[in-house]
Amino acid sequence: MRRLAGLSTMLVVSMFCGTAGVAQATEGAGGLYLLGSQALGAGLAPAPGWYVSSAMAQYSGRVGSASVGGVTLLYLKKRVDSAGVNLLYAPKTHILGAQAAISVTLPYAYLRLTGETTGRIEGVHSVSNTSLGDAAITGRLGWKVNDAFSNAVSLTLWSPTGDYSKGFSASIGHNRWACDMLWAMTYISPRSHLEFSAALGYGINGTNPLTHYRSGDEAHLELAVGKRFSPHWVAGLAGYAYRQVTADSGIGDRLGSLKGRVFGAGPAVNYSTRLGGHGIAVGARYYREFGAVDHFHGNVVILSTTIRL
Repeated sequence: MRRLAGLSTMLVVSMFCGTAGVAQATEGAGGLYLLGSQALGAGLAPAPGWYVSSAMAQYSGRVGSASVGGVTLLYLKKRVDSAGVNLLYAPKTHILGAQAAISVTLPYAYLRLTGETTGRIEGVHSVSNTSLGDAAITGRLGWKVNDAFSNAVSLTLWSPTGDYSKGFSASIGHNRWACDMLWAMTYISPRSHLEFSAALGYGINGTNPLTHYRSGDEAHLELAVGKRFSPHWVAGLAGYAYRQVTADSGIGDRLGSLKGRVFGAGPAVNYSTRLGGHGIAVGARYYREFGAVDHFHGNVVILSTTIRL
C-alpha cells in the first residue's frame, strides 16, 4: 500500500504542467512543471505492473507585468481547471538495481486570463479556452535502500502538442519543448511512523519559434512531513520553493532579466486500499502561495486517483 500511495504523488508531476501556474518571468507567466506535484511518498517506486491515473487541479492567481504570446500586459489574472490521464508501466526487470517506470500523460484544461494590455489593443481584456495541453513522457528509476529509505531520479519531457495561438490568447499549450530533471526521497521511521519526503528539480525551457522567446531555467524544492495513522492513511503538511535561475532571452523578451520566485504550503493526505483485486490510491493537497517576487501568487488544489490494473 505504501508504494501505491507514493505513486499517486509521482504521477501528478506531469498531469497539468503547462497550465497551472508558475513563473511570471517565463513566457505566458507559466511553466510546464506543476509546483506541489511532489509531496508525501515522493521517493517511493511502484511495484511492477500497469497503472492508470486520473487527476484534477485548480489554480487561481495574479501577477504584475507579463508577456503572453508576444503581448505585454500590465497585470494578469489566471484561472485554470485541469484534468489529466496518465498511463504508467513498471517492468519486472531492474535497471542499475532500480525499479524502472515510464509514463505518458495527456492533459486537458479550461483556462481563463484577464489582463490589462498596452499598445494597439489597450484596455482590460479577458480570454478563455478549453483544449488539450502539452503531452508529457516521464522516465524514472527508483531504489529501495532499506525498509525506511527510498529514493528515485526521473526525467520528464514535454512536447508542444497543446493548442497555441500567438497574441493575447488563452493558449493551453506553450509551443516550446521543455524538460525537468528530478531527484526525490522518502524516509519512513519504523518506530514513530513519521514520514519525511523531499524532491529537488531543475527545469530547462526551449525557445518558442513563433515569438522567438526563450524562457529561463527553473529550480524547485518540494518538502513534506506526515504521520502514518494506519496502513491506509498518511496525512501531514507539504510545501515548495521555486526560483527562476537564469533570465529569459530572445528577441521576443520585452520585460528584461526578471527572475521569479515563490513559496507555497498547505495540508496533504494520501489514502490507499484494495477494491476488486486492484490497488487504489487517492491523494489530495492544497497550497497557498506567499513571498512571490516577479511571480504568480495564488492557490493550488490537487486531487489524484491511481489504479493498479
